[in-house]
Amino acid sequence: MNGVKENKARRSFQASSILFVVVIAVIMMLVLVPIGYMLYESCTNDMGAFTLENFVRYFKRKSIRESLRNTLLVSAGIGGFGTLLGVTLAFGVSRTNMRFKTLVKSTIIIAIMTPPFLITLAYIILAGPNVGFVNRVLRWLFKLDTSYGPVNIYSIWSLVILGLPQGIATIFMMVFPAMENMDPYLEEAARMSGASARRASLNITIPLVRPALLSGLILSFGQSLALYGVPRMLNINVLTTKIRESVTVMDFKMGAVLSVTVTVLSLLAVFLYRRTVRSSKKYSTISAKGFRPSVMKLGKSRHLFSALGLVYALFGFLIPYCTLLMASFMRSVGNGFEASNWTLSNYASLINSAVAKTALKNSVFLGIMTATCVVLLGLVAAFIIVRLKIRGRGALEYLCNMPSGISGTALAMGLIFMYLSKPLNSFHLYGTIWLLLIAYVTRMLPSGVRYCQSALIQINTELEEASRISGASWGQTTRKVTVPLARTGMVYAWILTFVMAFPELSSSVMLRNAGTDVVATAILDLWDGAGGLPQAAAFGTVVFLLVTLLVILAQKVTGHSMIDRS
Repeated sequence: MNGVKENKARRSFQASSILFVVVIAVIMMLVLVPIGYMLYESCTNDMGAFTLENFVRYFKRKSIRESLRNTLLVSAGIGGFGTLLGVTLAFGVSRTNMRFKTLVKSTIIIAIMTPPFLITLAYIILAGPNVGFVNRVLRWLFKLDTSYGPVNIYSIWSLVILGLPQGIATIFMMVFPAMENMDPYLEEAARMSGASARRASLNITIPLVRPALLSGLILSFGQSLALYGVPRMLNINVLTTKIRESVTVMDFKMGAVLSVTVTVLSLLAVFLYRRTVRSSKKYSTISAKGFRPSVMKLGKSRHLFSALGLVYALFGFLIPYCTLLMASFMRSVGNGFEASNWTLSNYASLINSAVAKTALKNSVFLGIMTATCVVLLGLVAAFIIVRLKIRGRGALEYLCNMPSGISGTALAMGLIFMYLSKPLNSFHLYGTIWLLLIAYVTRMLPSGVRYCQSALIQINTELEEASRISGASWGQTTRKVTVPLARTGMVYAWILTFVMAFPELSSSVMLRNAGTDVVATAILDLWDGAGGLPQAAAFGTVVFLLVTLLVILAQKVTGHSMIDRS
Protein backbone atom coordinates (compact mmCIF):
# COMPACT_ATOMS: atom_id res chain seq x y z
CA MET A 1 0.00 0.00 0.00
CA ASN A 2 2.80 2.39 0.90
CA GLY A 3 4.50 1.56 -2.40
CA VAL A 4 1.34 2.48 -4.33
CA LYS A 5 1.12 5.80 -2.47
CA GLU A 6 4.78 6.55 -3.13
CA ASN A 7 4.33 5.80 -6.85
CA LYS A 8 1.32 8.12 -7.01
CA ALA A 9 3.22 10.85 -5.18
CA ARG A 10 6.22 10.40 -7.50
CA ARG A 11 4.04 10.57 -10.61
CA SER A 12 2.24 13.63 -9.25
CA PHE A 13 5.57 15.34 -8.55
CA GLN A 14 6.86 14.49 -12.03
CA ALA A 15 3.67 15.76 -13.67
CA SER A 16 3.74 19.02 -11.70
CA SER A 17 7.45 19.49 -12.47
CA ILE A 18 6.89 18.96 -16.20
CA LEU A 19 3.93 21.36 -16.13
CA PHE A 20 6.02 23.97 -14.33
CA VAL A 21 8.87 23.69 -16.84
CA VAL A 22 6.52 23.93 -19.84
CA VAL A 23 4.62 26.93 -18.46
CA ILE A 24 7.71 28.85 -17.43
CA ALA A 25 9.29 28.14 -20.85
CA VAL A 26 6.20 29.51 -22.64
CA ILE A 27 6.06 32.63 -20.47
CA MET A 28 9.79 33.24 -20.83
CA MET A 29 9.34 33.02 -24.60
CA LEU A 30 6.53 35.58 -24.40
CA VAL A 31 8.15 37.98 -21.93
CA LEU A 32 11.92 37.60 -21.54
CA VAL A 33 12.98 36.74 -25.08
CA PRO A 34 11.61 39.99 -26.64
CA ILE A 35 13.31 41.97 -23.85
CA GLY A 36 16.52 40.06 -24.55
CA TYR A 37 16.42 40.92 -28.24
CA MET A 38 15.68 44.55 -27.35
CA LEU A 39 18.65 44.67 -24.95
CA TYR A 40 20.96 43.05 -27.50
CA GLU A 41 19.99 45.52 -30.20
CA SER A 42 20.45 48.51 -27.87
CA CYS A 43 23.85 47.38 -26.56
CA THR A 44 25.57 46.35 -29.80
CA ASN A 45 26.93 48.19 -32.80
CA ASP A 46 26.31 47.32 -36.45
CA MET A 47 29.04 44.65 -36.24
CA GLY A 48 27.43 42.97 -33.22
CA ALA A 49 30.07 44.12 -30.70
CA PHE A 50 28.99 45.20 -27.21
CA THR A 51 28.79 48.98 -26.68
CA LEU A 52 26.90 51.59 -24.67
CA GLU A 53 27.62 54.24 -27.28
CA ASN A 54 24.06 53.96 -28.59
CA PHE A 55 22.64 55.36 -25.33
CA VAL A 56 25.18 58.19 -25.27
CA ARG A 57 24.62 59.04 -28.93
CA TYR A 58 20.83 59.16 -28.80
CA PHE A 59 20.49 60.91 -25.45
CA LYS A 60 22.70 63.69 -26.75
CA ARG A 61 19.75 64.61 -28.96
CA LYS A 62 17.62 67.38 -27.51
CA SER A 63 14.34 65.84 -28.70
CA ILE A 64 15.07 62.53 -26.94
CA ARG A 65 16.06 64.23 -23.69
CA GLU A 66 12.83 66.22 -23.99
CA SER A 67 10.83 63.00 -24.50
CA LEU A 68 12.34 61.51 -21.32
CA ARG A 69 11.69 64.69 -19.35
CA ASN A 70 8.10 64.91 -20.59
CA THR A 71 7.49 61.24 -19.81
CA LEU A 72 8.69 61.58 -16.22
CA LEU A 73 6.82 64.87 -15.74
CA VAL A 74 3.54 63.46 -17.07
CA SER A 75 3.87 60.23 -15.05
CA ALA A 76 4.66 62.15 -11.86
CA GLY A 77 1.78 64.54 -12.49
CA ILE A 78 -0.78 61.79 -13.12
CA GLY A 79 0.53 59.76 -10.19
CA GLY A 80 0.62 62.70 -7.76
CA PHE A 81 -2.70 64.36 -8.63
CA GLY A 82 -4.30 60.92 -9.14
CA THR A 83 -3.28 59.91 -5.62
CA LEU A 84 -4.62 63.10 -4.04
CA LEU A 85 -7.98 62.88 -5.81
CA GLY A 86 -8.27 59.06 -5.86
CA VAL A 87 -7.68 58.69 -2.10
CA THR A 88 -10.16 61.50 -1.37
CA LEU A 89 -12.82 59.84 -3.54
CA ALA A 90 -12.13 56.39 -2.09
CA PHE A 91 -12.52 57.81 1.43
CA GLY A 92 -15.68 59.65 0.49
CA VAL A 93 -17.35 56.66 -1.18
CA SER A 94 -16.33 54.11 1.48
CA ARG A 95 -16.52 56.07 4.73
CA THR A 96 -18.87 59.06 4.34
CA ASN A 97 -22.48 59.78 3.47
CA MET A 98 -21.57 61.68 0.28
CA ARG A 99 -23.95 61.58 -2.69
CA PHE A 100 -23.34 60.19 -6.21
CA LYS A 101 -21.51 57.07 -4.96
CA THR A 102 -22.92 54.83 -7.69
CA LEU A 103 -22.04 57.39 -10.36
CA VAL A 104 -18.46 57.61 -9.09
CA LYS A 105 -18.10 53.80 -9.06
CA SER A 106 -19.46 53.60 -12.60
CA THR A 107 -16.98 56.25 -13.76
CA ILE A 108 -14.12 54.34 -12.10
CA ILE A 109 -15.03 51.16 -13.99
CA ILE A 110 -15.39 53.00 -17.31
CA ALA A 111 -12.03 54.76 -16.81
CA ILE A 112 -10.31 51.42 -16.14
CA MET A 113 -11.88 49.47 -19.02
CA THR A 114 -12.17 51.99 -21.87
CA PRO A 115 -9.12 53.27 -23.80
CA PRO A 116 -7.99 56.79 -22.80
CA PHE A 117 -7.71 57.88 -26.44
CA LEU A 118 -11.54 57.93 -26.67
CA ILE A 119 -11.71 60.61 -23.97
CA THR A 120 -8.92 62.48 -25.73
CA LEU A 121 -10.86 62.38 -28.99
CA ALA A 122 -13.89 63.86 -27.22
CA TYR A 123 -11.91 66.68 -25.64
CA ILE A 124 -10.24 67.53 -28.96
CA ILE A 125 -13.77 68.00 -30.29
CA LEU A 126 -14.57 70.19 -27.28
CA ALA A 127 -11.33 72.15 -26.83
CA GLY A 128 -9.55 71.98 -30.17
CA PRO A 129 -8.00 75.42 -30.74
CA ASN A 130 -9.72 76.00 -34.10
CA VAL A 131 -13.25 74.54 -34.14
CA GLY A 132 -13.55 73.18 -30.61
CA PHE A 133 -16.99 73.91 -29.16
CA VAL A 134 -15.58 75.47 -25.95
CA ASN A 135 -13.24 77.78 -27.86
CA ARG A 136 -15.98 78.90 -30.22
CA VAL A 137 -18.25 79.73 -27.27
CA LEU A 138 -15.44 81.63 -25.49
CA ARG A 139 -14.61 83.62 -28.63
CA TRP A 140 -18.29 84.52 -29.00
CA LEU A 141 -18.75 85.45 -25.33
CA PHE A 142 -15.64 87.62 -25.04
CA LYS A 143 -15.76 89.01 -28.62
CA LEU A 144 -12.28 87.67 -29.37
CA ASP A 145 -11.01 88.57 -32.84
CA THR A 146 -9.20 85.30 -33.52
CA SER A 147 -9.90 81.89 -35.01
CA TYR A 148 -7.46 80.12 -32.68
CA GLY A 149 -7.88 79.44 -28.96
CA PRO A 150 -8.02 80.79 -26.32
CA VAL A 151 -7.84 77.21 -24.96
CA ASN A 152 -5.19 74.97 -26.50
CA ILE A 153 -5.62 71.31 -25.69
CA TYR A 154 -2.36 70.39 -27.44
CA SER A 155 -0.15 70.90 -24.38
CA ILE A 156 1.69 68.74 -21.88
CA TRP A 157 -0.64 69.82 -19.06
CA SER A 158 -3.61 68.69 -21.12
CA LEU A 159 -1.88 65.30 -21.34
CA VAL A 160 -1.65 65.18 -17.53
CA ILE A 161 -5.31 66.18 -17.16
CA LEU A 162 -6.56 63.68 -19.77
CA GLY A 163 -4.55 60.91 -18.12
CA LEU A 164 -6.07 61.67 -14.71
CA PRO A 165 -9.38 59.73 -15.06
CA GLN A 166 -7.48 56.45 -15.42
CA GLY A 167 -4.87 57.49 -12.82
CA ILE A 168 -7.58 58.32 -10.28
CA ALA A 169 -9.35 55.04 -11.06
CA THR A 170 -6.15 53.04 -10.48
CA ILE A 171 -5.58 54.66 -7.08
CA PHE A 172 -9.25 54.24 -6.16
CA MET A 173 -9.23 50.53 -7.02
CA MET A 174 -6.23 50.00 -4.71
CA VAL A 175 -7.36 52.14 -1.76
CA PHE A 176 -11.13 51.61 -1.74
CA PRO A 177 -11.08 47.91 -0.68
CA ALA A 178 -8.63 48.69 2.15
CA MET A 179 -10.88 51.46 3.47
CA GLU A 180 -14.06 49.45 2.92
CA ASN A 181 -12.69 46.49 4.93
CA MET A 182 -11.07 48.45 7.76
CA ASP A 183 -12.20 47.58 11.26
CA PRO A 184 -14.23 50.62 12.44
CA TYR A 185 -13.32 50.01 16.10
CA LEU A 186 -9.88 51.51 15.44
CA GLU A 187 -11.39 54.84 14.45
CA GLU A 188 -14.08 54.63 17.12
CA ALA A 189 -11.40 54.20 19.78
CA ALA A 190 -9.70 57.36 18.54
CA ARG A 191 -13.02 59.24 18.61
CA MET A 192 -13.75 58.06 22.15
CA SER A 193 -10.31 59.36 23.17
CA GLY A 194 -11.36 62.82 22.07
CA ALA A 195 -10.07 62.95 18.48
CA SER A 196 -12.18 64.70 15.87
CA ALA A 197 -13.33 62.87 12.74
CA ARG A 198 -10.69 64.74 10.71
CA ARG A 199 -7.89 63.88 13.15
CA ALA A 200 -8.98 60.23 13.36
CA SER A 201 -8.92 60.00 9.58
CA LEU A 202 -5.47 61.58 9.29
CA ASN A 203 -3.89 59.68 12.20
CA ILE A 204 -5.64 56.30 11.90
CA THR A 205 -7.30 55.73 8.51
CA ILE A 206 -4.66 57.10 6.14
CA PRO A 207 -1.66 55.43 7.88
CA LEU A 208 -3.43 52.07 7.84
CA VAL A 209 -4.10 52.25 4.09
CA ARG A 210 -0.65 53.68 3.32
CA PRO A 211 0.61 50.45 1.65
CA ALA A 212 -2.43 50.38 -0.66
CA LEU A 213 -1.96 54.10 -1.32
CA LEU A 214 1.72 53.65 -2.22
CA SER A 215 0.88 50.63 -4.37
CA GLY A 216 -1.68 52.64 -6.30
CA LEU A 217 0.72 55.57 -6.72
CA ILE A 218 3.49 53.35 -8.10
CA LEU A 219 1.11 51.42 -10.35
CA SER A 220 -0.40 54.65 -11.70
CA PHE A 221 3.09 56.05 -12.35
CA GLY A 222 4.07 52.87 -14.22
CA GLN A 223 0.91 52.90 -16.33
CA SER A 224 1.48 56.55 -17.25
CA LEU A 225 4.98 55.71 -18.51
CA ALA A 226 3.35 53.40 -21.07
CA LEU A 227 0.75 55.88 -22.38
CA TYR A 228 0.72 56.11 -26.16
CA GLY A 229 -2.70 57.03 -27.58
CA VAL A 230 -3.19 60.27 -25.62
CA PRO A 231 0.26 61.81 -26.31
CA ARG A 232 0.03 60.65 -29.92
CA MET A 233 -3.26 62.50 -30.44
CA LEU A 234 -2.03 65.60 -28.59
CA ASN A 235 1.29 65.53 -30.47
CA ILE A 236 3.33 65.52 -27.25
CA ASN A 237 6.91 64.25 -27.40
CA VAL A 238 7.21 61.32 -24.94
CA LEU A 239 9.21 58.09 -25.02
CA THR A 240 6.41 55.93 -26.42
CA THR A 241 5.69 58.26 -29.35
CA LYS A 242 9.43 58.51 -29.99
CA ILE A 243 9.62 54.70 -30.19
CA ARG A 244 6.89 54.75 -32.83
CA GLU A 245 8.79 57.47 -34.70
CA SER A 246 11.90 55.27 -34.75
CA VAL A 247 10.00 52.67 -36.79
CA THR A 248 8.67 55.21 -39.29
CA VAL A 249 12.20 56.56 -39.92
CA MET A 250 13.69 53.03 -39.84
CA ASP A 251 16.11 53.87 -37.01
CA PHE A 252 15.84 50.62 -35.08
CA LYS A 253 18.82 51.34 -32.82
CA MET A 254 17.00 54.40 -31.53
CA GLY A 255 13.86 52.33 -31.02
CA ALA A 256 15.84 49.74 -29.06
CA VAL A 257 17.51 52.34 -26.82
CA LEU A 258 14.21 54.10 -26.04
CA SER A 259 12.37 50.79 -25.54
CA VAL A 260 14.98 49.64 -23.03
CA THR A 261 14.78 53.00 -21.25
CA VAL A 262 11.00 52.98 -20.83
CA THR A 263 11.03 49.26 -19.95
CA VAL A 264 13.63 49.74 -17.20
CA LEU A 265 11.62 52.63 -15.74
CA SER A 266 8.39 50.63 -15.90
CA LEU A 267 9.88 47.44 -14.44
CA LEU A 268 11.37 49.47 -11.60
CA ALA A 269 7.86 50.73 -10.86
CA VAL A 270 6.52 47.13 -10.96
CA PHE A 271 9.30 45.98 -8.63
CA LEU A 272 8.49 48.73 -6.12
CA TYR A 273 4.78 47.93 -6.46
CA ARG A 274 5.40 44.24 -5.70
CA ARG A 275 7.55 45.13 -2.68
CA THR A 276 4.86 47.47 -1.38
CA VAL A 277 2.10 44.88 -1.83
CA ARG A 278 4.21 42.27 -0.02
CA SER A 279 4.89 44.60 2.91
CA SER A 280 1.19 45.49 3.17
CA LYS A 281 0.62 42.24 5.09
CA LYS A 282 2.16 44.02 8.06
CA TYR A 283 -0.74 46.49 8.01
CA SER A 284 -3.74 44.15 8.01
CA THR A 285 -6.98 46.09 8.38
CA ILE A 286 -9.45 43.17 8.42
CA SER A 287 -10.13 41.42 11.70
CA ALA A 288 -11.41 37.88 12.24
CA LYS A 289 -14.73 39.05 13.65
CA GLY A 290 -17.53 40.36 11.48
CA PHE A 291 -18.16 44.07 11.25
CA ARG A 292 -19.77 46.70 9.11
CA PRO A 293 -17.68 49.57 7.77
CA SER A 294 -18.48 52.77 9.65
CA VAL A 295 -19.95 55.62 7.64
CA MET A 296 -19.36 59.14 8.91
CA LYS A 297 -22.52 61.25 9.00
CA LEU A 298 -20.99 64.45 7.73
CA GLY A 299 -22.83 67.74 7.74
CA LYS A 300 -22.17 70.41 5.15
CA SER A 301 -18.68 69.02 4.50
CA ARG A 302 -20.24 66.02 2.73
CA HIS A 303 -21.08 68.39 -0.13
CA LEU A 304 -17.34 68.79 -0.80
CA PHE A 305 -17.01 65.03 -1.38
CA SER A 306 -20.22 65.01 -3.41
CA ALA A 307 -19.00 67.91 -5.56
CA LEU A 308 -15.65 66.21 -6.19
CA GLY A 309 -17.40 62.97 -7.15
CA LEU A 310 -19.76 64.81 -9.50
CA VAL A 311 -16.91 66.74 -11.15
CA TYR A 312 -14.96 63.50 -11.66
CA ALA A 313 -18.00 61.76 -13.18
CA LEU A 314 -18.72 64.73 -15.44
CA PHE A 315 -15.13 65.08 -16.61
CA GLY A 316 -14.25 61.37 -16.89
CA PHE A 317 -17.55 59.97 -18.18
CA LEU A 318 -20.58 62.12 -18.91
CA ILE A 319 -19.09 65.08 -20.80
CA PRO A 320 -16.62 63.18 -23.04
CA TYR A 321 -18.90 60.33 -24.04
CA CYS A 322 -21.92 62.58 -24.56
CA THR A 323 -19.67 64.75 -26.75
CA LEU A 324 -18.49 61.67 -28.66
CA LEU A 325 -22.08 60.55 -29.21
CA MET A 326 -23.21 64.01 -30.30
CA ALA A 327 -20.28 64.48 -32.72
CA SER A 328 -20.96 61.07 -34.25
CA PHE A 329 -24.24 62.46 -35.69
CA MET A 330 -22.65 65.56 -37.26
CA ARG A 331 -21.55 66.05 -40.85
CA SER A 332 -18.82 68.41 -39.69
CA VAL A 333 -17.80 69.45 -36.19
CA GLY A 334 -17.05 72.93 -37.47
CA ASN A 335 -20.67 73.52 -38.55
CA GLY A 336 -21.92 73.13 -34.98
CA PHE A 337 -25.57 72.58 -34.14
CA GLU A 338 -27.18 73.70 -37.40
CA ALA A 339 -30.18 71.57 -38.37
CA SER A 340 -28.61 70.59 -41.68
CA ASN A 341 -25.51 69.34 -39.88
CA TRP A 342 -27.18 66.33 -38.26
CA THR A 343 -26.90 63.02 -40.09
CA LEU A 344 -26.67 59.23 -39.79
CA SER A 345 -24.16 59.04 -42.63
CA ASN A 346 -21.18 58.51 -40.31
CA TYR A 347 -22.62 55.22 -39.08
CA ALA A 348 -23.71 54.29 -42.61
CA SER A 349 -20.17 54.88 -43.88
CA LEU A 350 -18.82 52.58 -41.18
CA ILE A 351 -21.21 49.84 -42.28
CA ASN A 352 -20.06 50.26 -45.89
CA SER A 353 -16.37 50.75 -45.09
CA ALA A 354 -14.12 47.80 -45.94
CA VAL A 355 -11.43 49.12 -43.56
CA ALA A 356 -13.90 49.41 -40.66
CA LYS A 357 -15.26 45.92 -41.31
CA THR A 358 -11.76 44.46 -41.46
CA ALA A 359 -10.72 46.30 -38.30
CA LEU A 360 -13.80 45.13 -36.42
CA LYS A 361 -13.35 41.55 -37.60
CA ASN A 362 -9.66 41.57 -36.62
CA SER A 363 -10.38 43.05 -33.20
CA VAL A 364 -13.09 40.48 -32.48
CA PHE A 365 -10.82 37.65 -33.61
CA LEU A 366 -7.87 38.96 -31.56
CA GLY A 367 -10.12 39.57 -28.54
CA ILE A 368 -11.53 36.02 -28.62
CA MET A 369 -8.16 34.36 -29.21
CA THR A 370 -6.37 36.53 -26.65
CA ALA A 371 -8.99 35.94 -23.97
CA THR A 372 -8.95 32.18 -24.57
CA CYS A 373 -5.15 31.88 -24.56
CA VAL A 374 -4.73 34.17 -21.55
CA VAL A 375 -7.34 32.37 -19.45
CA LEU A 376 -5.95 28.91 -20.25
CA LEU A 377 -2.33 29.94 -19.66
CA GLY A 378 -3.34 32.06 -16.68
CA LEU A 379 -5.27 29.19 -15.08
CA VAL A 380 -2.31 26.82 -15.36
CA ALA A 381 0.14 29.45 -14.08
CA ALA A 382 -2.21 30.43 -11.25
CA PHE A 383 -2.66 26.75 -10.32
CA ILE A 384 1.12 26.34 -10.02
CA ILE A 385 1.45 29.52 -7.96
CA VAL A 386 -1.50 28.85 -5.64
CA ARG A 387 -1.66 25.06 -5.36
CA LEU A 388 1.72 23.47 -6.04
CA LYS A 389 4.44 23.47 -3.40
CA ILE A 390 7.21 23.72 -5.94
CA ARG A 391 10.41 25.72 -5.84
CA GLY A 392 10.42 28.61 -8.26
CA ARG A 393 6.71 29.42 -8.20
CA GLY A 394 7.53 32.87 -6.79
CA ALA A 395 9.73 33.52 -9.83
CA LEU A 396 6.87 32.35 -12.06
CA GLU A 397 4.49 34.79 -10.39
CA TYR A 398 6.93 37.68 -10.87
CA LEU A 399 7.49 36.66 -14.49
CA CYS A 400 3.73 36.62 -15.12
CA ASN A 401 3.46 40.17 -13.77
CA MET A 402 6.39 41.59 -15.76
CA PRO A 403 4.32 42.51 -18.86
CA SER A 404 2.39 45.02 -16.75
CA GLY A 405 5.67 46.96 -16.63
CA ILE A 406 6.33 46.90 -20.38
CA SER A 407 4.69 49.52 -22.57
CA GLY A 408 2.92 48.24 -25.67
CA THR A 409 5.28 50.16 -27.97
CA ALA A 410 8.40 48.76 -26.24
CA LEU A 411 7.02 45.21 -26.32
CA ALA A 412 6.20 45.59 -30.01
CA MET A 413 9.75 46.82 -30.64
CA GLY A 414 11.14 43.71 -28.95
CA LEU A 415 8.86 41.46 -31.02
CA ILE A 416 9.98 43.19 -34.22
CA PHE A 417 13.63 42.44 -33.39
CA MET A 418 12.73 38.91 -32.30
CA TYR A 419 10.76 37.85 -35.37
CA LEU A 420 12.97 39.61 -37.92
CA SER A 421 16.08 37.85 -36.58
CA LYS A 422 17.26 34.29 -37.06
CA PRO A 423 15.97 31.68 -36.43
CA LEU A 424 12.44 33.02 -35.81
CA ASN A 425 12.29 34.99 -39.04
CA SER A 426 11.73 31.66 -40.82
CA PHE A 427 8.19 31.63 -39.35
CA HIS A 428 7.32 34.80 -41.34
CA LEU A 429 5.14 36.17 -38.51
CA TYR A 430 6.14 39.82 -38.93
CA GLY A 431 3.32 41.80 -40.52
CA THR A 432 0.70 39.14 -39.77
CA ILE A 433 -2.18 39.08 -37.34
CA TRP A 434 -0.46 36.25 -35.44
CA LEU A 435 2.29 38.58 -34.23
CA LEU A 436 -0.42 40.92 -32.97
CA LEU A 437 -1.93 37.96 -31.11
CA ILE A 438 1.43 37.19 -29.46
CA ALA A 439 1.71 40.84 -28.36
CA TYR A 440 -1.85 40.87 -27.03
CA VAL A 441 -1.44 37.62 -25.07
CA THR A 442 1.79 38.91 -23.52
CA ARG A 443 0.26 42.25 -22.54
CA MET A 444 -2.93 40.74 -21.06
CA LEU A 445 -1.22 37.86 -19.25
CA PRO A 446 -0.90 39.64 -15.84
CA SER A 447 -4.64 40.30 -15.59
CA GLY A 448 -5.49 36.73 -16.64
CA VAL A 449 -3.20 35.25 -13.99
CA ARG A 450 -4.53 37.64 -11.36
CA TYR A 451 -8.21 36.83 -12.04
CA CYS A 452 -7.52 33.08 -12.13
CA GLN A 453 -5.54 33.31 -8.90
CA SER A 454 -8.52 34.99 -7.24
CA ALA A 455 -10.81 32.21 -8.51
CA LEU A 456 -8.53 29.43 -7.21
CA ILE A 457 -7.93 31.07 -3.84
CA GLN A 458 -11.69 31.00 -3.21
CA ILE A 459 -11.82 27.20 -3.71
CA ASN A 460 -11.17 25.25 -0.51
CA THR A 461 -8.35 22.73 -1.00
CA GLU A 462 -10.33 20.16 1.03
CA LEU A 463 -12.54 19.55 -2.02
CA GLU A 464 -9.53 18.61 -4.12
CA GLU A 465 -8.06 16.51 -1.30
CA ALA A 466 -11.31 14.58 -0.99
CA SER A 467 -11.15 13.78 -4.70
CA ARG A 468 -7.55 12.56 -4.43
CA ILE A 469 -8.39 10.41 -1.38
CA SER A 470 -11.24 8.85 -3.38
CA GLY A 471 -8.69 7.59 -5.91
CA ALA A 472 -8.82 10.32 -8.59
CA SER A 473 -5.55 11.26 -10.23
CA TRP A 474 -4.15 14.78 -10.16
CA GLY A 475 -5.36 15.38 -13.72
CA GLN A 476 -8.86 14.03 -13.02
CA THR A 477 -9.14 16.18 -9.90
CA THR A 478 -8.13 19.27 -11.82
CA ARG A 479 -10.49 18.53 -14.70
CA LYS A 480 -13.54 17.42 -12.69
CA VAL A 481 -13.25 19.45 -9.48
CA THR A 482 -10.97 22.49 -9.75
CA VAL A 483 -11.90 23.77 -13.21
CA PRO A 484 -15.71 23.43 -12.75
CA LEU A 485 -15.51 25.26 -9.41
CA ALA A 486 -13.39 28.01 -10.94
CA ARG A 487 -15.61 28.30 -14.03
CA THR A 488 -17.37 31.52 -12.98
CA GLY A 489 -14.09 33.24 -12.27
CA MET A 490 -12.69 32.01 -15.59
CA VAL A 491 -15.69 33.34 -17.51
CA TYR A 492 -15.30 36.68 -15.72
CA ALA A 493 -11.57 36.71 -16.59
CA TRP A 494 -12.34 35.81 -20.22
CA ILE A 495 -14.84 38.63 -20.70
CA LEU A 496 -12.62 41.26 -19.06
CA THR A 497 -9.56 40.12 -21.03
CA PHE A 498 -11.59 40.43 -24.24
CA VAL A 499 -12.68 43.91 -23.15
CA MET A 500 -9.07 45.01 -22.58
CA ALA A 501 -7.77 43.42 -25.79
CA PHE A 502 -10.52 44.68 -28.09
CA PRO A 503 -9.48 48.40 -28.17
CA GLU A 504 -5.69 47.84 -27.75
CA LEU A 505 -3.67 50.54 -29.51
CA SER A 506 -0.01 50.87 -28.47
CA SER A 507 1.20 47.45 -29.70
CA SER A 508 -1.24 47.43 -32.63
CA VAL A 509 0.00 50.71 -34.10
CA MET A 510 3.56 49.32 -34.16
CA LEU A 511 2.78 45.86 -35.58
CA ARG A 512 -0.13 46.46 -37.96
CA ASN A 513 0.24 45.91 -41.67
CA ALA A 514 -2.06 45.89 -44.68
CA GLY A 515 -5.13 43.89 -43.69
CA THR A 516 -4.27 43.73 -39.99
CA ASP A 517 -5.82 47.01 -38.80
CA VAL A 518 -7.84 46.86 -35.58
CA VAL A 519 -10.54 49.20 -34.27
CA ALA A 520 -8.07 51.40 -32.34
CA THR A 521 -5.79 52.00 -35.34
CA ALA A 522 -8.82 52.49 -37.61
CA ILE A 523 -10.18 55.20 -35.27
CA LEU A 524 -6.76 56.85 -35.23
CA ASP A 525 -6.61 56.80 -39.04
CA LEU A 526 -10.10 58.29 -39.30
CA TRP A 527 -9.12 61.03 -36.87
CA ASP A 528 -5.91 61.67 -38.84
CA GLY A 529 -7.94 62.56 -41.90
CA ALA A 530 -9.26 59.43 -43.61
CA GLY A 531 -12.78 60.18 -42.40
CA GLY A 532 -12.50 63.14 -40.06
CA LEU A 533 -13.62 63.68 -36.49
CA PRO A 534 -17.31 62.72 -36.99
CA GLN A 535 -16.53 59.26 -38.39
CA ALA A 536 -13.86 58.72 -35.73
CA ALA A 537 -16.44 59.72 -33.09
CA ALA A 538 -18.97 57.27 -34.57
CA PHE A 539 -16.50 54.38 -34.48
CA GLY A 540 -15.39 55.41 -30.98
CA THR A 541 -19.01 55.41 -29.79
CA VAL A 542 -19.51 51.89 -31.16
CA VAL A 543 -16.37 50.69 -29.34
CA PHE A 544 -17.44 52.39 -26.09
CA LEU A 545 -20.93 50.85 -26.18
CA LEU A 546 -19.56 47.37 -26.91
CA VAL A 547 -17.00 47.58 -24.11
CA THR A 548 -19.63 48.87 -21.66
CA LEU A 549 -22.04 46.03 -22.53
CA LEU A 550 -19.29 43.45 -22.01
CA VAL A 551 -18.34 44.93 -18.63
CA ILE A 552 -22.00 44.79 -17.56
CA LEU A 553 -22.10 41.16 -18.73
CA ALA A 554 -18.97 40.33 -16.71
CA GLN A 555 -20.56 41.84 -13.60
CA LYS A 556 -23.78 39.89 -14.23
CA VAL A 557 -21.79 36.64 -14.46
CA THR A 558 -20.41 37.04 -10.93
CA GLY A 559 -23.08 39.18 -9.36
CA HIS A 560 -20.43 41.67 -8.24
CA SER A 561 -18.99 44.84 -9.70
CA MET A 562 -15.31 45.09 -10.59
CA ILE A 563 -14.80 47.32 -7.57
CA ASP A 564 -16.32 44.69 -5.24
CA ARG A 565 -14.03 42.01 -6.71
CA SER A 566 -10.92 44.19 -6.43
